[in-house]
Amino acid sequence: MDAVKENFSKKFEDTAAEPAHRGAYYQEDANDKGMALVQAKHKDTKLYWLVDTEEDRIFSSRFFAYGGKVSLGIGEALCVMTEGLTISEACSLLGEDIDRSLRDDPEVSSVPESKSAVFENVEKLLKAAEEEYPAAKATAFASRTAKEKEGEKVPTAAEFSINEMAWLGMSKEEKISQVNLVLDEKVRAALNSDGGNVSILDILDDKKIIIQYQGACGSCGSSIGATLSFIENTLRNNIYKDLVVVPDTHL
Repeated sequence: MDAVKENFSKKFEDTAAEPAHRGAYYQEDANDKGMALVQAKHKDTKLYWLVDTEEDRIFSSRFFAYGGKVSLGIGEALCVMTEGLTISEACSLLGEDIDRSLRDDPEVSSVPESKSAVFENVEKLLKAAEEEYPAAKATAFASRTAKEKEGEKVPTAAEFSINEMAWLGMSKEEKISQVNLVLDEKVRAALNSDGGNVSILDILDDKKIIIQYQGACGSCGSSIGATLSFIENTLRNNIYKDLVVVPDTHL
């Protein structure tokens, strides 16, 4: 007897294939933005939220998943759905809400029946995030208070939103100049010290940055791992939170 083919929805396949929110936030990222960092883990997925403590609203969401396509699709969909929600709103989401968001047909699950149980992990992950938030908020308050006592200005979520709107309003040439400026200040010195460099080939759809490695970076194994993650996180934290960096492998 032929094996029954297990189908995912096209939307699920597309979401898992190009997750824009894969990555991490660290405490220094939260401190720089005057926000709370929520980190929650359940099974093979870890969730990171930067939260505006004035409104308890999720400013940006990231995730890491180690369970293959299923975990990637669910992690990405969860990040997309929770950004902009309050902690209460986000933590009230159910696994079936994520499933519905990934369906092609409203009446047909986005995953094969044999995989449907994975959506139960969503609620446990969100429960862990909800339990983490009070301590994360207290840490953010302490950090902000310490900075203000030292006379340091702590930006607000609204100010970051204005900066992101400014990015979206730039021409491509202005975007490339802005990216190069950040790379010059925060990335290229480290690459140069190892005999490498990076150039910007193009920026697509306001958020996909196509790069080309130069010198030693082109043959370094970390160019698609740690180095790429470093470049991407630096640009996200300093320019626009949805940026994705893609190395061009054809040149």
